Amino acid sequence: MSLWRRLKERLGVATPGGGAPADAGGGAAPDAPDADERADPARATRGSAPPRAAARPARKDGVDDIARLRSAGSRDGPSTDEVIAVLRRARGTLREAEAVAHLVAAMEERVLPDPVRVACADLLAARGDELGALSVLEGAAASRERGGASRARPVSSTEGLVLAADLYASLGQLPRAVGAIERVLVREIGAPGARERHQRWRAALGAERPAAARVEDVTVVAPSAAKTPFRLLREVARGGAGAVYEAEDEVLGRRVGFKVYHGRGADRTHVTREARLAAALAGPGVVRVFDADPDEGWIALEWIARGSVRDALRAGDAAALAPVARWARPLARALARVHERGYVHADVKPANVLLRNVGEPVLSDFGLARPRGAPSAGGSPGYVSPERLAGRPSDPRDDVYGYGRVLEDVLVRLEALGVEGLAAWKELSLRCLGPDDERPADGAALVRAAC
Repeated sequence: MSLWRRLKERLGVATPGGGAPADAGGGAAPDAPDADERADPARATRGSAPPRAAARPARKDGVDDIARLRSAGSRDGPSTDEVIAVLRRARGTLREAEAVAHLVAAMEERVLPDPVRVACADLLAARGDELGALSVLEGAAASRERGGASRARPVSSTEGLVLAADLYASLGQLPRAVGAIERVLVREIGAPGARERHQRWRAALGAERPAAARVEDVTVVAPSAAKTPFRLLREVARGGAGAVYEAEDEVLGRRVGFKVYHGRGADRTHVTREARLAAALAGPGVVRVFDADPDEGWIALEWIARGSVRDALRAGDAAALAPVARWARPLARALARVHERGYVHADVKPANVLLRNVGEPVLSDFGLARPRGAPSAGGSPGYVSPERLAGRPSDPRDDVYGYGRVLEDVLVRLEALGVEGLAAWKELSLRCLGPDDERPADGAALVRAAC
């Protein structure tokens, strides 16, 4: 039995042949909080009027507004604002189960807009049906029963991700809750309640196993290149592991990227691993290593003046990353090469995707890379898969998740600019961020999906 059919049975209604569902006869508790109240619990006590015992919904063209929800998403159906207004009127009344069941039936046939699905999921959550709410947010498609429409993509709006994170947490799925709320923080650091949730859930997760290390934390270091042939020109990046400088090789007269680890000699193993692995994987899509000194804690890399995907986004130059296929497909091929050699990069994020040019992305920073199946170590908040947060050993699907997050960061900016032709890439991004068993299994599968 499908998740959607079980959802309809939990609502206590049936919609045979697409007919109007019967009244379930039950509603949420009158004081069930809405989405805003869960983000700000104090709002629940600010004197809102109690809901009516039974609603008599407005009619349009002689058709009950609740019954019209069955045609939501169709050309002649109610608009997004109308659907949400009807749900608000039905909330806490004897007809709220009927309203939700109509929307569930509509979702079996067509993809509804994110705001409608969030409102529907929020109502289900208020009724105590957390699994049903998640099925709406995750896009579990009952249409598969009919061999019909393709799966709806998971909700990706900030409101939807916050609600999904709350639901994951309430179901004890803290790694997924952390993953969802970190996606919110990456795009909107000031989202109400997001930082508090993140701190609380990470602390709870850390009680069971060490949390992923924050490699972006800023530390202070005064590097010296006195024992090298490099003259430092300017700092271009800094993280918890080290700082990167634009430098000049005074012997060969060329520019290099000079990475200095904060721990110096204490980072010897880390430096050695990063340099050797980058050298072993040398080729298309991997940054070139010129020299390294593990004892002094530095690596000399090729200088890529254009910078990273993160640099482009921070500079407000997201438009340069369109069309997405120019860099996203070569990046998938680079990950395929890494996975084919038996390794997982483990830190795929915009800052680690350098651009020789827009059509030639380069993976950098192999400091966290591990052989497939080896214990993972550290990661960048917002780009670590929920499965890895839960302690899974290194797996190519973790890199696929990071790839999906890079796509998501870029697509959010491009959509804001009105760039068209992004639907297929958004679908791929959400697939990469979705359930682990539905992601491309590795870089090779990702290449096929990106074609």
